[in-house]
Amino acid sequence: MKIWWYKDDKTGHLKQVEAVLDELKKDFEISIKEINCKKSPFKDILNLLAAIFFKDTNSNPDILIGAGHNTYLKILADKIRLGASKTKSIAILKPSIFRSWFDLICAPEHDYYENIEKNTYTFIGSLAKVIDNIPDKDIGLIAVGGKNQHYEFSTKEIFKQIEFILSLYQTKKWYIFNSRRTPPELTQRLNSLNSDSINFIDIENQTTDLNEIVGKADIKFVSPDSVNLVFESLSSKGSTYLFYLKPKNNGFKMLRNKKPNKNLPISDGWKFYKNKIIELMNKLKISRDVGYVEFDDIANSIKAYSLKKPNSHYQLYAEVEKVAYQISKLIRS
Repeated sequence: MKIWWYKDDKTGHLKQVEAVLDELKKDFEISIKEINCKKSPFKDILNLLAAIFFKDTNSNPDILIGAGHNTYLKILADKIRLGASKTKSIAILKPSIFRSWFDLICAPEHDYYENIEKNTYTFIGSLAKVIDNIPDKDIGLIAVGGKNQHYEFSTKEIFKQIEFILSLYQTKKWYIFNSRRTPPELTQRLNSLNSDSINFIDIENQTTDLNEIVGKADIKFVSPDSVNLVFESLSSKGSTYLFYLKPKNNGFKMLRNKKPNKNLPISDGWKFYKNKIIELMNKLKISRDVGYVEFDDIANSIKAYSLKKPNSHYQLYAEVEKVAYQISKLIRS
């Protein structure tokens, strides 16, 4: 099976498509052509129009696939240019426009506030490789995010929670990772924790593979703003916990209605929605698929932290296997 993989420069997009392709390799012998995509919306529209008149009958890939807005118009242009019914166009994540033009869209269900198109298959969270290995009880993982659109990120509060966690599990070997969004002040404080039992790995000088530790760690603490990493953790064995971060705007997001009445006040042209990421993380807590850090205010600026444990019998998240199955059905149809 011939696959053209359209790639942007976002790690989260690349890892999700890679997870899908690795899953397809279990059932198909595949060859992959990688196409690097840069942001060029005007050029992409021109290519899309040109594809109607200029065909390419020499190429015959089975799948055109990619994730991210820099890839979608390029996929559609090549789909039209090739003109072969056997060539299937597949979007991983939700395109903003021309969604009905794709043969299949595989997107997170939290991206849909309203109706889902017939060519769309939704999955929970994000796509990650399933790791079914028995974890190492001596290894713990801490991974922090940074400034984001969903939660108020406090260096002081996150560091206090990390100190609390380290005090509870003093016999474990800890691996602590930051991210590109982590404030420099927090990175410095995490670096100061380095010891025989604590290994801080800076994203700017990463000497240890995060994915490897996710698969090995028996207990994992992750920022709820890092959606991809939360679901990578849930796709491997071991306990997953979320740090406490205060939701922005009380967990709501205001979006303009699709067809607002211009004669109405501005407030009537908008609608409040629950913030999709905060709602997703809350569902994980309610189902006890994750544990979480919580705190009580005892007195002025004094907080008592505690842990709410996850269900020890939860099923591994295997959303990537479900997506690969949908793609297999499309190819064989």
